[in-house]
Amino acid sequence: QAGGGGGGGGKRKPKEVPFRLEDYPPGFDTGDPELNKAAALLRLLYVSDLRALQTEVNALIAAMQDYTAHPKTDASLGKVGR
Repeated sequence: QAGGGGGGGGKRKPKEVPFRLEDYPPGFDTGDPELNKAAALLRLLYVSDLRALQTEVNALIAAMQDYTAHPKTDASLGKVGR
């Protein structure tokens, strides 16, 4: 890194961006600003859980594609499969 600065291993600390719950509306209005914040927070937590589940599903799909893309051949049986 030019200028000397932080000295270790080349890793940079990610730039911190202020998080404002108001920037993530719940998608509906309850009529109570505090309840709207709670709904928005629950929505963000739900989306986070959903993202983790999608990551696991993607890994499973990739594993199944790898499994089906590389079958073993048993020449004595004249068949392809595992």
